[in-house]
Amino acid sequence: MIPPNLKKIIAQIHDLPTLPRTVLRISELVNNPKTSARDLSKVITDDQVLTARLLKLVNSSFYGFPQKISTVTGAIVLLGFDAIRNLLLTTSVFDLFSNKYREHKQLHESLWDHSLGCAIGAKVIGSFIRYEKVEELFVAGLLHDIGKIVEMMVMPEEFSRAIDMTRNNNLLLFQAESEVFGLTHTDVGKLLAEKWNLPVKLVQILDCHHQPERADRFLQETAIIHLSDILCRALNLGSGGDNKIPAMNKFAWDALNFKSSALQYFLQEIDREFQDISSVMSATKE
Repeated sequence: MIPPNLKKIIAQIHDLPTLPRTVLRISELVNNPKTSARDLSKVITDDQVLTARLLKLVNSSFYGFPQKISTVTGAIVLLGFDAIRNLLLTTSVFDLFSNKYREHKQLHESLWDHSLGCAIGAKVIGSFIRYEKVEELFVAGLLHDIGKIVEMMVMPEEFSRAIDMTRNNNLLLFQAESEVFGLTHTDVGKLLAEKWNLPVKLVQILDCHHQPERADRFLQETAIIHLSDILCRALNLGSGGDNKIPAMNKFAWDALNFKSSALQYFLQEIDREFQDISSVMSATKE
């Protein structure tokens, strides 16, 4: 049975933000095996804003290429189709939810700092284990709490009540949402990801990052986001909407299969990269 509040969100799903048409077109092209680098470059360069954002990100410390990349085609050839789609998706999502919630401005900014920290953490962990598509993990980290933003938009009073409950009862927001809404931000995030036709892997990660054992064939990716979320809370990068650090899930830890000594390295790298990448992400909105 569908919880009443989820029915309310489903009823309003058509009012939720949509991705720019160009980004949707880019996603279609990336999924088409007949697409050439020239085809993709033409669609991107027709949009001056996306072009500028892409080149800013590609030339940032996120990649650290020794030479400056001055063309979209060069970026596509160097990074590959999937990475380009994920970078443009990142900047578009970042833009969609900025400056829309003046009454929750401080919390909104804290949620985004946490999400950006989680994205950086996912990238750091992914690089450490030599995961093939690190940008995919970055996007998953950035989007992992997107359901909280939707809750804030669709049900602001209930969302405020859940926030208050975390403070008064020392709960995780995930737990307070269940009490107040009868659902959680993972349910809502999954809905939005499906609406945007995001890859199944991303949908699964958004749905299962608090319960990685449910992630089936995407357990490793979900475990990375789960751990990154915990590390960012330990570093106080933004806020997940509560003041607690979740316990590490055993399934997630076993799936990652590295020594606990690696955690100190992750914390140092995430902290080091956060300020730099945060300023780059802000610059992509200019």
